[in-house]
Amino acid sequence: MTALHPTPAGRTPRPDRSAAPKAADRRPTLPSRPGTQTVVDTWLDGGSVLATLHLPGGGADTGVVICPPLGYEYAVAYRTLRHLADRIALSGVAAVRYDHPGFGDSTVPLADDSLERGAAIAADALRTAGVERIVYLGLGSGALVASAAAASDVCASGLVLWDASPSGRQWLRRQKSLYTIEMGETAEPTPDGVVEIAGAEFPTSFADHVSSLDYAPETASRMPVLVALREGPTGTVPKSLRSATDLIDTVDVPGHEDSLDLSSILATIPATSVRVVVDWLAEHFAGSTSPLTAPVAVDEALFRAADADLSEKIVRVGPNRLFAIETRPRGADSSIPAVVLHNGSAEHRTGATRHQVVLARELAARGMRVLRVDRRGTGETGTVTPGEPSLLFTQAWVEDGDASLDYLDLPREKVGVVGMCVGGWLGLVASPEKTKFIASLAMNDHRVRPSEPRELAAGVLADAPPVGPRWVDRAVAYAKEHLPYRALNALAARGYVQFAEPNLRRALASGTDVLLFNGAKDARVFAAHGGATAVKRLADTPGHLEVVERATGDHALYSPGIRAEAIERSIDLAVRSFGLDDRR
Repeated sequence: MTALHPTPAGRTPRPDRSAAPKAADRRPTLPSRPGTQTVVDTWLDGGSVLATLHLPGGGADTGVVICPPLGYEYAVAYRTLRHLADRIALSGVAAVRYDHPGFGDSTVPLADDSLERGAAIAADALRTAGVERIVYLGLGSGALVASAAAASDVCASGLVLWDASPSGRQWLRRQKSLYTIEMGETAEPTPDGVVEIAGAEFPTSFADHVSSLDYAPETASRMPVLVALREGPTGTVPKSLRSATDLIDTVDVPGHEDSLDLSSILATIPATSVRVVVDWLAEHFAGSTSPLTAPVAVDEALFRAADADLSEKIVRVGPNRLFAIETRPRGADSSIPAVVLHNGSAEHRTGATRHQVVLARELAARGMRVLRVDRRGTGETGTVTPGEPSLLFTQAWVEDGDASLDYLDLPREKVGVVGMCVGGWLGLVASPEKTKFIASLAMNDHRVRPSEPRELAAGVLADAPPVGPRWVDRAVAYAKEHLPYRALNALAARGYVQFAEPNLRRALASGTDVLLFNGAKDARVFAAHGGATAVKRLADTPGHLEVVERATGDHALYSPGIRAEAIERSIDLAVRSFGLDDRR
């Protein structure tokens, strides 16, 4: 029989878990250092979910489960949620970040109950560390998950809905509309039984479940609830909660027009908004502390995927300790052929619609070791600082690409690179002579010189060109129209204009094979940068150049057709380059 703790009137009793022995009880208590935190990256639930625990050095009796948003919202919000978790822990409240089962780095298939299950797994991790009270927090579409988790958890002690989506139905309808707009003329048929949105693919039954999610007003009668609203007319309390407005706290939070609504290249961390949310949590839940036990950091997950037994391990790469996930066949040593995967934009290691996760596991199932890397300023690498600059196409990222190759410690005949957009550019400029092949997916930039870090401000790059071309732009446009190819190529080799040949020539001249795989828009960019002439001029280089151009398919690889072909061609190139027997 489950014993119950006494509870205040009107609140649901909380089951007494003290009778069951915990593994955490046998671990040492974390030393008391108020104002600090212990951050632990680990696999939960037997390796099914990757998570990060943020535990206050002074102990805590409350922990916050940070429920991530879905689709592209998660890619854009990733660094913001890291900053949030850091600030929560430093305020004296524990926090955990995690991937929903079936999303991100998780090792289990997507199921209709993945959202509820993931929140429960994360909450159990905090309780195992010694936390007594659980608060669920969600940003954007994650607010729907947090509300569902709080409503179903009889032990829940609080709920934060931050820039919450109006309802599951409205959120999904908007995401499908945005996807249609994004695809435009490059649209491809959607397979039967799935719903495509930007950055995610849902089975129809899961999409129906997301559509059914809404907010439960009765949670406000048994726990403190904060609804943090973005400023302006779009910041309104969800309709289903308006009957409980006298029981919930509402507050305006600024900065979301420059966070969730922009691309990962331009999105900024809404530091003031984070502070408002953290202050509310500290006011309601900080102060009362309990010792926390040191969690066991599980750095490796063993699972079955792509019809093979695989291992994924958390590793740190190079002098800047880049966070990375290494996938390999279970039991394989480090001497097998290896592939580095570089994501596009300023996004973390999973790739658009998880294409890097799928590709890594398919390659590993064929006998390869695969490294998915968070470059500096992305994902889990480095500290998170509000106002951190964009490192897109910078020397720092070139160095990170080089460090990833050095980490493998293999001869070039056993090394390949697959990169999307800026990731493909990195493959071509970061020591291509160390690789057997480079697959550059959806590459639309052919610069030779790395850029300088750029500050982000008010939703635009602070040093972006003004409306209308500058004199440099006019000069470049004039040169491309009037100068012969050889002169333009010479200027491109010195970094004055963009042309396709210089970076390709460097890689091919070193004996590295190159695959360029482009959808319709990127193919037009390649043509405008002298692509056709470059292909002819590079025909006699030691390395082999293959150019694949599709009439449909988007740059971000959201569309299922181009994404599937990009994965298939990358696998085929790796298998051929390494001389593997692909009988799958």
